[in-house]
Amino acid sequence: MTPPAEVSMSDRVSESKLGRLFRRWPIGQSLIVAASLLGCQALAASTQERAPVLALLSEGLMPAHAVFRQGFALGEEQVRQCGSSPAVVEWRTIGLDDDPAPFLGSSRSLVIAPFATELPRFSRLAQDHQINVILPYQRGASLNQLVPLDPQGLLHPLSPSQQSETDQLAVDTLKQGWRRIMVVADSADRDAGMAVAYTEAFAQLGGKVDSYEKALVQEVNAGDASAVSQLIQDVAWKRPAAIALAADPAGRLAMLLDQAQREGRLRGGSLATPARIWLLPVTRLDAVPPRPWAQLRPDQQAHGPGWAPFATSYQQRWGQSPDLLAASGFDAARLVTLSTLAPAPLSSEGLRDPIGWLDPDAEVQTLCQAIALRRQGQPVRLEGAASDLALRPGQIPSGQATTRVIAPQSGSNHDGSF
Repeated sequence: MTPPAEVSMSDRVSESKLGRLFRRWPIGQSLIVAASLLGCQALAASTQERAPVLALLSEGLMPAHAVFRQGFALGEEQVRQCGSSPAVVEWRTIGLDDDPAPFLGSSRSLVIAPFATELPRFSRLAQDHQINVILPYQRGASLNQLVPLDPQGLLHPLSPSQQSETDQLAVDTLKQGWRRIMVVADSADRDAGMAVAYTEAFAQLGGKVDSYEKALVQEVNAGDASAVSQLIQDVAWKRPAAIALAADPAGRLAMLLDQAQREGRLRGGSLATPARIWLLPVTRLDAVPPRPWAQLRPDQQAHGPGWAPFATSYQQRWGQSPDLLAASGFDAARLVTLSTLAPAPLSSEGLRDPIGWLDPDAEVQTLCQAIALRRQGQPVRLEGAASDLALRPGQIPSGQATTRVIAPQSGSNHDGSF
């Protein structure tokens, strides 16, 4: 299972999307891990002043917590396999509107923020208390404000922005030879904003977006018959190579466009034209059935170069495929352990920087090599599962996303990933 994307919405709203997604997670396993989490919190409460790392989880979303904690536990297990002890972490839950400052206590060196949190809240915490904050799963629009919110470089995202997936979709649209398209969004769809990010990326690459509206993204209410009729006429007149659609593939707008194309009302020259490009998060595209025309869809969220070995270990340990949220927990566990193995280096301001040992330009080391070097006070760089872990102040780490072509229903064998 893959956690949801956050392109056009606030990160707080994205937390509710996480909740909707993880209702599908196996309940029994979620409850077991959740119970373990509560036990760890009770134990940590008695030693909170001794824990150098504070990890905060938002109230609710217990299945999502379980996924993150499974990735974190796997990271801790790999630390032990290298003959070292994981960092001492205090786990606490926090309300969406709670101030995190009272949770700090004393002697903290690092804070792990809740995933998909409101960034200004933890920017204030970092600046007011001069503490480094790890953002394990922060992928939404709030990252656009990372530089102004983090003038001292105290905030550290571990996962790639969702823009990585949108950019890859634009690149692969052109690889299909679809250089002139129309972009349509269901005005009621919660992910309609993804269409804007895609349109900008596609245009920057030299693609052409046709529209009869002032805006390049044509927003249409699927329940407005006249608006849908006008859209069909616009597509028939423009004859684009593809329609990039931010709408549910099984929803009313997609079905009305499908029907018009099957009836020849889109005037594409053949049933196979125009193609479709699905502008939705991977998590909403579990099952896109073949149609008589080619379809391009996101296939996997952007991830780091260490994804493959992590995914294998996670499958062996937990009996299920991992997602990016699990990978962010895995990377966070290893990162905080390395941070606590030796005294933190001094920053340019003369303060201890618990992330200052990470060198984004160094050669990648294995975890065991990194532990040995870190104990010697040497700079290191890990191979990330969630991203490349090239952490630089004010910058978002990168990752590689993939897309997939769904071949036309007529029998083409072309169905692969880029």
